[in-house]
Amino acid sequence: MFRSIWNDMIHYFKTGNMVVRLILINVAVFVGVNILSVFMSVSNGFATGPGFKQFVYFFSVASDLKELVFHPWGLFTCMFLHMDFMHIFWNMLWLYWFGRIAGDMLNDKRILPIYIMGGFAGAVSFVLSSLIIGLFNASYVADYSLGASGAVMAIAMAAGTVAPDYRVNLILFETKLKYIVAVIIFLDVVGASNMGSGTDHFAHLGGAFFGWYFVYLLRRGNDLSVPFNRFSDRFFGFFQGKRSASRRPKPKVAFRNKEKIKQSQSQAPGRASDYGSVQEKIDAILDKISRKGIKSLTEEEQAFLNNYHNKLD
Repeated sequence: MFRSIWNDMIHYFKTGNMVVRLILINVAVFVGVNILSVFMSVSNGFATGPGFKQFVYFFSVASDLKELVFHPWGLFTCMFLHMDFMHIFWNMLWLYWFGRIAGDMLNDKRILPIYIMGGFAGAVSFVLSSLIIGLFNASYVADYSLGASGAVMAIAMAAGTVAPDYRVNLILFETKLKYIVAVIIFLDVVGASNMGSGTDHFAHLGGAFFGWYFVYLLRRGNDLSVPFNRFSDRFFGFFQGKRSASRRPKPKVAFRNKEKIKQSQSQAPGRASDYGSVQEKIDAILDKISRKGIKSLTEEEQAFLNNYHNKLD
């Protein structure tokens, strides 16, 4: 049974989009950490010992700069770490809801950059807010933060910014996406007003701000996902290249008619010559979605947008 479940997870990870992959990674880490908790609890007389707490803190983000210096990777690993079931349940549910919309509007290749950079922005906001609160509240004690809330809020805000009038069917009524995101932001602003325990809400707001800023820059022609994806492709491609270097086939030389090549290039869509017009049409469609919602698109515009996404994939 467990082998079958594992094989299914591998299949879903290989065939699913980036939202599905992020959910599977978070769930796998959650299961692994809790299994470790059970083993360490049993070995410690059915009590949570300091060893497991230190393990969790090691991969969390610390608000104390002295501790953060010794494990700075917590700024990244914290966004994949959950301990409480309801914590990961709501985070993954929101990631699925908002990530599906953001993936359709912004392309699936931008989901991971928004998640990672948004989670990093949330972690930095947590650290900065802890330092500021400590200056005004002498009783405040430095703490740790973990969870994907900042990263999920970045994706939620990105979806709400690029398609604010996107209609969402809730259990009892239908509403626009911008109202759902606005309510979530409002609750975090209210929660952040608590000087004693509002640092986690500042992490949410930091992630949300990055999600808005990502779309803001994207509409002005600055795509932050491009350098991120370029770095990740080179990073993982380096290790893949070392494994397959010995089995790489030798290059073959092929001679082709130059006139046919020039003719095919001039007739092929999506070349550099018409890249500007394609990008202008994409921007116009995204602006229309922002103002009137996705249902306002004509069949031709929907087909063009789907075809553009398929080419990028």
